[in-house]
Amino acid sequence: MSKLHEMTPLQRQFAEEHQNVVFWFLKQKGLPIDDYYDIVIFGYLQAVQEYDENPALSHFQFSTIARTKMSDCLNKHYSYKNKPKRKAPTISIHTYTSDGLTLNEILPDRQKDLQMQTADRLLAIEALSCLTETEQQMVHLKADGLTCREIAEIFSTTVHCINQQFRRMRRRLTKVNF
Repeated sequence: MSKLHEMTPLQRQFAEEHQNVVFWFLKQKGLPIDDYYDIVIFGYLQAVQEYDENPALSHFQFSTIARTKMSDCLNKHYSYKNKPKRKAPTISIHTYTSDGLTLNEILPDRQKDLQMQTADRLLAIEALSCLTETEQQMVHLKADGLTCREIAEIFSTTVHCINQQFRRMRRRLTKVNF
């Protein structure tokens, strides 16, 4: 499937003369013109370009090529629209369930979760304050997902030294009750 490019004057004229194929296609599929014209027209224009540029297609009727291309565009549109993330049902948090509860009452308390996140963040900041600047950099790199080997390369040392440094940090932090 080739990409659309600027049409030649001959292709434009051909597209204008055979535009009824688009309306015929939409009518045959029982689709409203207002909703689906913009979707299938790209397949139609692609068919015009390919029919003009590929001499092997002249053995077929143009409407056959156009119908195939427009069907492809329509199928891609349906495939796009039918993705689970686009079809998820939406409900109001104030709508009652069969149990007589609202969604807001069923969901866990988000305020408590925020409080726990804040407490964890404060604890992490307090723990980092007990470390040297180099150790803090090592912890940040580890938290960013780097391996001990990558951290060792950054600090120009061995993996063994990095592992020992992490062990010493853990021991020191457990003594401080973190």
